[in-house]
Amino acid sequence: MPGLVVRMLEAAGISDDDTVLEVGTGTGYSTALMCHRLGPAAVTSVEYDPVVAGRAREALAAVGYAPTLVTGDGLAGYDKNAEYDRLIAACSIRYVPLPWLWQVRDGGTITAPLSGWLGGGAFAHLTLADDGTADGRFLPDDLHFMTARPHGRPPLASPHLGIGEPRDGRVDPRVLDDRTGVFVA
Repeated sequence: MPGLVVRMLEAAGISDDDTVLEVGTGTGYSTALMCHRLGPAAVTSVEYDPVVAGRAREALAAVGYAPTLVTGDGLAGYDKNAEYDRLIAACSIRYVPLPWLWQVRDGGTITAPLSGWLGGGAFAHLTLADDGTADGRFLPDDLHFMTARPHGRPPLASPHLGIGEPRDGRVDPRVLDDRTGVFVA
């Protein structure tokens, strides 16, 4: 969705001289937009799926762009071109992987959608501090991307009904009717 990609790029606050690591190349559309603005040498993109990565590489080459395209685990980032000014995750994550913190320069940013196993989500924009930590805020946008494969929910076990003793709950189940409740859960 072009509008989703543009909102993501705007939220990242990319400037003309930035270097960017994109996690999740997908079709290469957002990669092409960043190449157009920053130049291909400033853009590194990592795609997990080799078939998807190949299609993106062909599409980008067809429009004249040759950024650094890596087929691999984007959760590990790509340290060969680090340090980056911006890291943009085009996949949802449950937590920020440590390699991302190591590969973004002090004062650089990480922009990523977060998702939990119960379907809750948030859109985070974090700034790296010189002590190796990151802090930031949740943005008001409600962005959803495919979840990074290792961050997906575990398979559900088969329930065994009728086992155990009923008791009163301590938490009202209606807490899951609220987006914040679902995200925290």
